[in-house]
Amino acid sequence: KTPVIATIASSVVSVVMACLFDLKALVDLMSIGTLLAYTLVAVCVLILRYQPDQNTSEHNASMERDEQITLKSLFFPNNENPLASTGRLVYFCAAVMCTLITVLCVVLALCSKPILNGCPGWIAVSVVLIVLIGVVTAVVWRQPESKVYLSFKVPLLPILPIISVFVNLYLMMQLDLATWARFGVWMLIGFLIYFLYGMWHSFDKTSNDEEPTLLSKGPSYT
Repeated sequence: KTPVIATIASSVVSVVMACLFDLKALVDLMSIGTLLAYTLVAVCVLILRYQPDQNTSEHNASMERDEQITLKSLFFPNNENPLASTGRLVYFCAAVMCTLITVLCVVLALCSKPILNGCPGWIAVSVVLIVLIGVVTAVVWRQPESKVYLSFKVPLLPILPIISVFVNLYLMMQLDLATWARFGVWMLIGFLIYFLYGMWHSFDKTSNDEEPTLLSKGPSYT
């Protein structure tokens, strides 16, 4: 079904914003939102590829009991199929990697001239960040991937999603502070709408609330 009300509401908001704001400001705001969406997609692709299949989670439950993340298992895992522990490890690595890439992009955006002029301090900071990103990437690369058949899979994991995240975040850092301020305001408005209304009226929420009621109305064979 087509979300008619949401389409009309977003169109009205777009028209009002086009009348009130400068076109360049709107383009920059659209750009930062699009780049953030692409970044989230790349991170999700990176995480989901290393998660265990739900159909085989019960089979791996007995193996999971004794599976512990050690320094050796970071680079030499004991299983060929992803487990819940390796999936959580990839979650953690993705969070650390995004943080490191964000810091690196901030350094490259704000200190590009000193780096190009050969400032040893900022060059050392950049090199350390790149090395740390490489280590985290190696840890993710060594984890077992999901064997679930899909008609299309993103190639060159985890390199391609990481490059996508870096490029998107670097381009976001090139935008001015006014764009970031507008983006922060719209994100705050979106979070307020979600947590105050959307989360409590979502399809999943209503379906979970109605499920016990439907079960209670079932036939009784006592």
